[in-house]
Amino acid sequence: MFAFSYLQININFQVMLKRFLYLLLLSILVVVGIVLFNTFQLPKEQVSAEKAISIPSYDSAAEHLSEAIQLKTISFGDTLAIDTAEFTKFKGFMETTYPLMHQKLTRQIFNQFSYVFTWKGKDTTAAPYVLMAHLDVVPVEAVAESKWTYPSFSGKIIQDTIWGRGAVDDKGAAIGIMEAVERLLGEGFVPEQTIYLTFGHDEEIAGKRGANVFSKWFKDNNIRPAFVLDEGGQIDTERFKSLGRPVAVIGTGEKGFVNIDLTVELPGGHSSMPEKETAIDILNNSIVIARANQMPASITPPVQELLNRTGAAESFLKRAVIANMWLFKGAVISQMEQNKQTNALVHTTLVPTIVKAGIKDNVIPSIAKATFNSRILPGQTSDDVVNFVKTTINDDRVTVKKQTISLMEPSSTTAISNPTYKQLESIVYQVVPNVLVSPYLMIGATDSRYFRGFSDAVLNFTPMQDAKGFHGIDERIGISDLNRMIAFYTLVLRLK
Repeated sequence: MFAFSYLQININFQVMLKRFLYLLLLSILVVVGIVLFNTFQLPKEQVSAEKAISIPSYDSAAEHLSEAIQLKTISFGDTLAIDTAEFTKFKGFMETTYPLMHQKLTRQIFNQFSYVFTWKGKDTTAAPYVLMAHLDVVPVEAVAESKWTYPSFSGKIIQDTIWGRGAVDDKGAAIGIMEAVERLLGEGFVPEQTIYLTFGHDEEIAGKRGANVFSKWFKDNNIRPAFVLDEGGQIDTERFKSLGRPVAVIGTGEKGFVNIDLTVELPGGHSSMPEKETAIDILNNSIVIARANQMPASITPPVQELLNRTGAAESFLKRAVIANMWLFKGAVISQMEQNKQTNALVHTTLVPTIVKAGIKDNVIPSIAKATFNSRILPGQTSDDVVNFVKTTINDDRVTVKKQTISLMEPSSTTAISNPTYKQLESIVYQVVPNVLVSPYLMIGATDSRYFRGFSDAVLNFTPMQDAKGFHGIDERIGISDLNRMIAFYTLVLRLK
């Protein structure tokens, strides 16, 4: 009896094991089948029918950008005054250098130094286009000045490169637009639809007195642009080397941003008799904890499309991964987290940018304060960031408060099916040979965000290649990049 029961149990176990292995094999085959099906369904690598044009050399354009860089139109901070003399000089520079733009277009001035030019089109009933750039630049740290190859505001032209603060962000684009406009006006060109040229003077401090104001003028006058183009995406050859071709990324949406203050108040005292913890100790520990953690990752639609388009040009294995995010999403995010640029595409970032405490070397401060800057993913909010910081730090001695003076929630996203996106994509093919074009998510913020509430097509792109020194040391731009920008804006202005 016992032997029979043991034998029956053993037989049943073998049957169950076979069934399990059969189901396991069947499941593996189903998964492999789905993976292969999805991989072959992934759209093929982009090949454009557009022919790349020959980019001309534009006489004097480099000299004009050099002059613009030498004018120190610096935005220091939200509450800090600007050097109005420098901004006034820039106004005079524009008037002298681009006389036709000032004679033939209507200019409006907002808060002294932001400008909107109106270029009436043949069809004044058609929805207009808006081209944007900003005239202000970030400051250069005094301690970093000596690290520049050439003085930061020299505008030096050395061989094929123009050096100086603003060359990349964003005087290069501003000069590119004005050069294109001046040349077309000289040819007697009239655009199909009305075009507005906007030049803000405080983009680097959130555009509150510039783009924020003139965008309200557009809304108040019921002007709904069919297309808004501002700085943002560029041409990248360094982060997609495995593709063997340049990748041009067009921003179709922006992350939001918020500044968050962490404050600790504890009795200070003489440095010879410190407590076990001081305000600085607690604040420092809070900073470390906040930096060691990240908010939940997310792959937004523009980033997914970027992965799809670049993945289509990769090896079969990489295509299989991108085509089957249902299975490999975690691994993809983990890989993206290894690089600061790609990490910023899938996470709301949080980093301390200002730390203040103390007035004297032998006095323990009673107040220590840090400001974190956060760039917020679509789908998350500034309140989510504040709650995350509070929960992560979990210390009642640390007051967490968001600033409201510079606050912008994540923007809406322009659909890539929008006709103007397709038109812009076509122009990029013409000015960049053998390029792969893709939408992506802007990790920074631009003046164009103020137009997203009343325009269906707000796009961010400047055809610079592998821009150098952005907000850092040795900012510079190639003359070939400047020429490409002028050709690019010329084609945009000719759009129908």
